[in-house]
This record gives sequence, C-alpha cells and structure tokens, in this order.
Amino acid sequence: MTALIDSASSRCGPLTDGRKYCLKIPGALGGVYGGDNLGTAPHIELVRFSGDIAHQIEMLPDGEQIRLRVMD
Repeated sequence: MTALIDSASSRCGPLTDGRKYCLKIPGALGGVYGGDNLGTAPHIELVRFSGDIAHQIEMLPDGEQIRLRVMD
C-alpha cells in the first residue's frame, strides 16, 4: 500500500484536512489500483459509500455483474 499511497500523493497532491486518498471506482467493483482511478474524497463520504456498497453486494457471488446507479 505504501507504493499506492506514494502514487496517489504524486497524482493528487497532499491531503487537506478531512480528506483521504481513494479509488474512484472501488476495487470490489472492478476499479484498478492506480493511475487515473486514484483520487481524494472526504473521509466521512468514503465510509458511508463503502458501507452502502458493501451492504448492497454482500450476498452476490464473486464475479457477478452489477449495474452501478449513482443518485443524488
């Protein structure tokens, strides 16, 4: 993970208060670990989003295709 953090820091710059490095598309949804998929987001939003996605996909078998809908 150190190399991934170094890559995120180089691409996204230093973190500001309350923000964390993240994958724009989570690994569990097929996102790649690096490159253009690296970003930053508020820590609380990452926790909420991760929990919501985990709850929605917890019963799916590995490799199952999903459709991600983003709603306001």
